[in-house]
Amino acid sequence: MLPIEYDVMLEVTEDEEDFTEEMTAHQPKCYYVMDNGCVEGQHAMFERPDHHMQHHLKPLFIQAKINDVGVNKVLVNEGATVNLLPHLLLKKIGLSESDLKPHNVVLCNYEGKSENSFGAVEVDLVVGTVKRPNLFLVVESNANCNLLLSREWIHGVGVVPSTMYQRLSLWKENGVLENIEADQSYFVAEVANITKKTFDK
Repeated sequence: MLPIEYDVMLEVTEDEEDFTEEMTAHQPKCYYVMDNGCVEGQHAMFERPDHHMQHHLKPLFIQAKINDVGVNKVLVNEGATVNLLPHLLLKKIGLSESDLKPHNVVLCNYEGKSENSFGAVEVDLVVGTVKRPNLFLVVESNANCNLLLSREWIHGVGVVPSTMYQRLSLWKENGVLENIEADQSYFVAEVANITKKTFDK
C-alpha cells in the first residue's frame, strides 16, 4: 500500500475537462536520434540510471490520439494482456455501444476474479507519429487513466517502454528511432522521489 500522494493527482470523471482544445491539437512529445545532425536509424541507448530515476514510483503515462481525438492519461502497462478503453470514453471519441462487437475474451482482475466487458472495438491509435489500428475491450472502469495500452500494443508496434526513464523508444517503418517522453503533468513534483522521510510522511 502506498500513500495517496504517490498516485497521480486527477481521477477519470464524466466531465469534459480532460478533453480540452489543447488535447484536440495534441502534439506528441518526441524526438529523433541524431547522428552528426542527420536523423538516422539507430539502436536504442539508455544511459546509466541516476539517483532520481531510481527513486520514483511513477507509472508510464503518455498522450495519444484515437480517431483523431486527443486523449491524455494513457497508461502503458506491460502487465496487461489486452488493451482497455473505459466505457465513458466511447462518446468522447465519437462512438457508441452500437459500434461494439461481441467477443469471447474473459477478463480477470488482479484478484483473479472474472469481469465482463461491453464489447470490442477497433480504432486508429496514434502515439508519437506512428498510427496503427488497435483492438480495445470496452470496460466499466474507475481506473485513474483514460486508456490502457497492453503488451498487445507494445509488442505489435515494437516499442520499448521504460517506467524508470519515463519514455518510449519506438522504431518507425523506415528504421528511424523515435523517443517519446512520458507526460509528467499529473504528478506532484515534491513527492515524485521516494525517501524514507517522504514515505513516512
